Amino acid sequence: MDRIAAPSPAPDVQLKHRDQQQQADRGAAAKATVAQPAAEADTRASEATPTRLQVSLDKSAQRFVQVFTDPNTEDLVRRYPSEAQLAYSRAVIAYMRALSESWRDDE
Repeated sequence: MDRIAAPSPAPDVQLKHRDQQQQADRGAAAKATVAQPAAEADTRASEATPTRLQVSLDKSAQRFVQVFTDPNTEDLVRRYPSEAQLAYSRAVIAYMRALSESWRDDE
């Protein structure tokens, strides 16, 4: 007589059961070591995240400039684009203007 095997649970149910079993096998110290880095990362992110953003237009570079500052100390956290990138943009614009003026003069 042939035996009919009981159907096995779906793969996602198997994985969920395995994860629950692993969670249950962990002791309190293991659970704390997993929770601690996550809490520290949240704290660092909230401390390092600038909450003050100023956006302005640099007309000579024809680019928007974003400045992030620390609201507590008013220190510059990040500026995008950097001054080097703005200088490059200004140089390209100056070159294009000079080139277009030379084309007009040739006509």
